[in-house]
Amino acid sequence: MIQIVDILPKVTYFLPNAFSPNGDGVNDTFHGKGNTNGMLNFELQIFDRWGEVLFSSTDPYFEWNGNHAQNQALISKGVYVFQLTYITRRGEKFQEKGYITLIR
Repeated sequence: MIQIVDILPKVTYFLPNAFSPNGDGVNDTFHGKGNTNGMLNFELQIFDRWGEVLFSSTDPYFEWNGNHAQNQALISKGVYVFQLTYITRRGEKFQEKGYITLIR
């Protein structure tokens, strides 16, 4: 008798709610951590209060330094909105929205 066992890794991903890109070597970039095995179609976007996209990535190992993605201008301290989406290997869609506090 043959039995097939289907084991897929559990995706876990954590985004912090604050970072301080001030060059002191501690929390200088905003980035996620976790088990990304089994994560497909990753997309992260960070918006200002008017809905402008300040940063986006399709790489779960991204690092954002707090600069505007298009012109690399420093973004002022404040609270910004993020939207994270990805799909697991089983086809389950994950979506999270939240806030990031940028401390200068």
